[in-house]
Amino acid sequence: MQEFLDTHNLQPESRTDARKEQMDATAVWDLMGRAERVVVAKGRRIETFVPTEDTQESILKAVMGRSGNLRAPTVRIGDSFFVGFNNALYDQMMPSTR
Repeated sequence: MQEFLDTHNLQPESRTDARKEQMDATAVWDLMGRAERVVVAKGRRIETFVPTEDTQESILKAVMGRSGNLRAPTVRIGDSFFVGFNNALYDQMMPSTR
């Protein structure tokens, strides 16, 4: 992720170390439940969710890791969250500074 940020000359507004500041499912839903969308990358597969009570379980299953913590990297851009890393996804979603 850092290489991607460096390549695109982007600086995060804030950064949290997921190993030190864990978020359980309740905290994650409090954060993402009002988002416009949640985009999850797992390898080459990309899923997009619109948070509602009906999609809460699916979103939490997709964004939570085996440890019960929010998967990294997680990036918030405006009202959208991007979880996991996929170069093609980030090339499309991140602002270009080239």
